Amino acid sequence: MKAFVVDDEELACKQLKKMLQETGAFQSIYSFTDPEQAHDEAAKQKPDVVFLDIEMPEINGIELAEALQADDEKIQVVFTTAYDEFAIKAFELNAIDYLLKPMLKPRLEKAVDRLLKNLQTIKPDEQTKVEQYGIECFDSLKFYKIENGVKTYIPVKWRTSRARELYAYLLKEHDRFVSKETLMDLLWPGVDTAKGTTQLYTTIYQIRKLMEKLPINHHIIKNDIGYSLTLTGIAIDVEQWEEDLVQLPKLERSSYKKYIQLFKTYKNHYFEEYGYLWAEPERVRLSQIWLEHAYQLIEFLIQQSNKAEAMDICQQIARIEPDDERTMKTIIKLYNEMGNVDGAIRMYERYKESKDAMN
Repeated sequence: MKAFVVDDEELACKQLKKMLQETGAFQSIYSFTDPEQAHDEAAKQKPDVVFLDIEMPEINGIELAEALQADDEKIQVVFTTAYDEFAIKAFELNAIDYLLKPMLKPRLEKAVDRLLKNLQTIKPDEQTKVEQYGIECFDSLKFYKIENGVKTYIPVKWRTSRARELYAYLLKEHDRFVSKETLMDLLWPGVDTAKGTTQLYTTIYQIRKLMEKLPINHHIIKNDIGYSLTLTGIAIDVEQWEEDLVQLPKLERSSYKKYIQLFKTYKNHYFEEYGYLWAEPERVRLSQIWLEHAYQLIEFLIQQSNKAEAMDICQQIARIEPDDERTMKTIIKLYNEMGNVDGAIRMYERYKESKDAMN
């Protein structure tokens, strides 16, 4: 199923989206804090179900449900609210269910089961083509599609490296406006204003033409300040990675595999392939989070006498951060404890070379 979550409170959106993902019943879930945007996107994305908060400013959930059902009579609606006084009105709109906040997992799962049964009744013979799109920023900029669980990368041919860099920067600042002056100083430093403005306009035009060819819901918007890259329903790997880190359970034997999975998701540093100077602060911030996550995992594995997996984590760190002193010391210690004297000597020599180069 494809689902929309609409709630003017961003935290509530994220929490419900996470709970729905955990049910495993949804191929794609899009969240919105703006009901008008959700209405517009519903015409393009054709969701199977919409989870609507009733109490929203400007357009409340009941009004939005009426508009959505007028556009698509097959769309299923589940209302969410902290108040039960709206229940009668909600069910007058043929809502499939009505969930009170705070939502309990068993109650949500019951609503999802009802949705699945109802969807089978509506589409008994229809084979739904499920697609989800995303963007990777670890190591390099890549676009991908997941269709029925299969991930494939979308080939992209940038007109210039400046076009790719400008897109990457707007992606970093997505859904926020960046001034034209900032963009020109960043990408065309020292160029006079007239020439820089022309180059900026030309590059924006090139990016827009490329974006038209991609099956991804992203747009560049211009106002008096500058430009903004807007994204709808697009997963960004670095953002998803940080969200998943926050959601991790306590590190113990039953959960450490999830820690390893997130450790490995970090394929390389943020836009490492391009060496963008403006990306360095974010690159450093993310790498420090990753390293602290890795050190925590290594210490746990050593305490559990799982030296082989601890060594594997260390070696993967060394591939991305070959001069990390703490990792090299840990590898030396593990080699000695595992009886690999030659490996310990080789790593010590490499450690010494690294120290000498820094002095």
